[in-house]
Amino acid sequence: MYGINLDESMGGNEFEYLIADNYDPAKEIPDGFTTRTIPAHTWAVFPCTGRMPQALQGLNQQIFSQWLPTNPDYKIAAGINVELYSDASKFENGAQDQDYYCEVWIPVEKK
Repeated sequence: MYGINLDESMGGNEFEYLIADNYDPAKEIPDGFTTRTIPAHTWAVFPCTGRMPQALQGLNQQIFSQWLPTNPDYKIAAGINVELYSDASKFENGAQDQDYYCEVWIPVEKK
């Protein structure tokens, strides 16, 4: 499962948050659902382990207040980021498990 953050203005006070899954063209899209294509980018991938949402909130704070502003080589490339979530049912305490795993993907480009 994915969480997709869209902020096309790259700095606005609001953003669109989508819950997503892999698209299978062999299956019919249910009413009320849409497909979106995420453009190709170079991605900085940040692993995250721990209880949700605290672990993810801490990681996002590090990415946007430390890693991006101080990175000498890369800057954010687009107003999108992707959260990749593991299947919580595979962890004893679900998304509250101390070993729960997810990733944050940020599109980057050379400065």
